[in-house]
Amino acid sequence: MSGAALAVERLAAPFGDQPGLDGIDFTVDPGRRLVIAGASGAGKTTLLRAIAGLGPVTGGRVLVRGRDVTARPAEARDVVYLHQTPLLFPHLSVLENVAFPLRVRRMPEAEVRARAAHALELVQLGGLGSRPPRALSGGQRHRVALARALVARPAVLLLDEPLASLDPTLRDEVRGAILQLQAEYGAALVVVTHDLDEAALLADRIGVLLERRLAQLAPPGELFRQPASLAVARFLGIPNALPGRVHGDGTFECALGRIAPDGAALRAGPAVAVFRPEALAVADRGAIRARIVEIRHRVRDTTAIALVGETPLEVRIDPARMPAPGAIVALELHPGSVTVLEA
Repeated sequence: MSGAALAVERLAAPFGDQPGLDGIDFTVDPGRRLVIAGASGAGKTTLLRAIAGLGPVTGGRVLVRGRDVTARPAEARDVVYLHQTPLLFPHLSVLENVAFPLRVRRMPEAEVRARAAHALELVQLGGLGSRPPRALSGGQRHRVALARALVARPAVLLLDEPLASLDPTLRDEVRGAILQLQAEYGAALVVVTHDLDEAALLADRIGVLLERRLAQLAPPGELFRQPASLAVARFLGIPNALPGRVHGDGTFECALGRIAPDGAALRAGPAVAVFRPEALAVADRGAIRARIVEIRHRVRDTTAIALVGETPLEVRIDPARMPAPGAIVALELHPGSVTVLEA
């Protein structure tokens, strides 16, 4: 805890006049990135505003570099909160926008200009310092706002849906700027988003915010491979949830047969297996028989809805060997890709 740039302890923050977030706990070390993911209305922005001192806290503590800042005003927390829409001063040049927080701190002029210019170089805008903000593209304005947020080297940077309003090309541009600036300045970064792909690309760890609490906090690979609950699995978009039963020997029996799942041993009794389409694939030597009822084309992959008995499951298929609806196929299960949760 002592080495954390940010520590949030049992934090409670209301939703207006209603009970809100409760019992939120996490730490972020300098130079690390925590992404808070959750659906709209889950309280992601409420959490950031509470940390920044811009919203009420009804319980718990916020510590920055080991100092309790819960009762301190926003400007005394060593925390910068950046809204998803960049707000630049229209009457100042790009360089002066970035220099503004340094001037507020009354730094020497030579240091102000050198640090602002360096920050613009980091976001690949070194030649645009004399331009007004209106002359910039959307992605450039976001990069200037990021440079201004970090040039004063705060301990913590909070980003509220920083990529939500950008097209895919600009997302890559701004994401690269976030990573570049953080590598240079070493701030602890907390980002909120509803986009799981963006969360995975940015995060060292992802916290899933469900029903007012952090339902799971884990590195991206662990989170996607081993959701902690059925609610987390549903939020992650894992389409297959198959009821069954855990036997005394630790095996799980369901419509796909009896399997030995990875992970911690479960108590005997009712359980649910959750898995992504790639865990169950059409294969010549598969032991599971199924009937294809629907083909689903997406940008990244092609899947099918297959009936195993009366149970519909989404499975991955090879577009070069696409079965027709109504075809009977063999399926192969990869047990290591299956998570079994106690019901």
